[in-house]
Amino acid sequence: MRPSLRVLPLALLVSAGLACGESRQEKLAREASYANAANKKDDGSAPTPEIPPDPIREALRPLLTELYTNKERLPDVVEADISNEDGRPYQVTAGVLAVIRVKKGLSKEDKVKAIILGTAEADSWTFRKNARRDYADLIQKIKYSYGDETKEKLLRVYGDLKLVAFFNSPEASKLIAGLPAEVKGVAEAMKTEYGEQRDSFWQKWMGVKMYARRTVAGDEPFRSVLRQISRDLGQEEAPARTFAESVDPQFKAWAAEIEADEKLLIVLTNMKELKERVEFTGETHTVWAMQGSSLIPEKAKGVAIDKVSGYGFFREDLGGGYNDLTFVFSPKLSGNELKRAFLHSMLFRQLLTDYQMLATAGGDFAVKGPDGGVDPNTSIVPDKYDPLYARCGATAALDTMIVGYGSTFKMLGGLTAKVKDTDKALGVAHKCIIEGAKGDIRIPPKDDEFDNEGPAPASRLALFQMLARFEKFDVDLAALSGDKRTVEDDAIDEQEQLLKKLKAEAAANKKAAEE
Repeated sequence: MRPSLRVLPLALLVSAGLACGESRQEKLAREASYANAANKKDDGSAPTPEIPPDPIREALRPLLTELYTNKERLPDVVEADISNEDGRPYQVTAGVLAVIRVKKGLSKEDKVKAIILGTAEADSWTFRKNARRDYADLIQKIKYSYGDETKEKLLRVYGDLKLVAFFNSPEASKLIAGLPAEVKGVAEAMKTEYGEQRDSFWQKWMGVKMYARRTVAGDEPFRSVLRQISRDLGQEEAPARTFAESVDPQFKAWAAEIEADEKLLIVLTNMKELKERVEFTGETHTVWAMQGSSLIPEKAKGVAIDKVSGYGFFREDLGGGYNDLTFVFSPKLSGNELKRAFLHSMLFRQLLTDYQMLATAGGDFAVKGPDGGVDPNTSIVPDKYDPLYARCGATAALDTMIVGYGSTFKMLGGLTAKVKDTDKALGVAHKCIIEGAKGDIRIPPKDDEFDNEGPAPASRLALFQMLARFEKFDVDLAALSGDKRTVEDDAIDEQEQLLKKLKAEAAANKKAAEE
């Protein structure tokens, strides 16, 4: 039996057509209708059924107004016969005209709690000017990429995160103190719960798949809530540093050269949008430092240095999308060897969050269900192997880049590819991943007569697609389009003229013979 939906967002229902190919014009019209509904005056043109104000909601209004982003209109509250498999005594119909349906027969205390929880959950669907993407689109992406279970977890966890952030803020105590006695006790109990158990609520968020967290964490409504909670939990982000400020003196000249060459910056970061590059150079969230440097944060001072790459790295997961990286380089490196290690770390940083590569490779870790079919929820690279793919892939990417762009980018001068053949570089990277993920990655038995792909085929395809970004293709687009005359064109014209001449001579000889 299909589980009933606890949240029935109007925006999501309307946007379901996106999966079927909604046109840009239709999407704009849909978004315009949201805006019109939000700003519409009561002119009698589109009467909306009136829902009487719920007395408990009104008693909670000072708290709910602070909790809910849309200050002008709180969600309506109605009692209804509802049943949720997760046991929660409410359902939310979100959107401009949000409604919280609480279960009939609840005690006053349980109803107060249900209204607060429902309001926090409904807040995720309110319109935000600083959101980069429509929230319904993000949820649709989660549903079709990671399944209904992960989507439901995210919808559930936002309300809890919002309450953790709210009840641990200085404003919460003042608001609760001013509430009527009939609701104050429950609000105080919830403040205690979300204060004492905030770590457990945070772990519920961390229990959501990392890629799903990344999808929503970089945008509203999650972005601002996560930042606030991270600070409250003592997970302070590193001070904002520009790219130039994020490197030790040994790397300063190279960082300046990369920042000055837009094409090189795009290759090393895969940031094709100008906005992304401006954000990166303005607030890099990464440190490149020599061992013993004062730039290295306390938590990263014990990082082990890899002998092959010449550096070690430290990553702190602050909840979703705010990972700060620290690269620590061996003091034994200098000159071109240090430059190679620096460029390798730049590519490592890029590939560590190359979701396309990791998603493509996920098929090698898929688990078969009882029916023999692949469980799509397991078709993903385990988090622990992200650095492996980044390290093996960066080595092949750097060699491919040196071969293709060695004469294009001045910074690559003095560097030689360790593996010059791109096919061999792919093979080395593929073998590196198979060795590093042995025991988990797909390796068919040698006597499997039905296998025609070999070990880890999805990872090989992922690496092949990724390396294409670092190959230089000398293609004359004008010649391909026919706008430019080539040597081959001249040769063809010459042969056509010769053929016409031979045909004319043959016709003349035939006519002479007949006469």
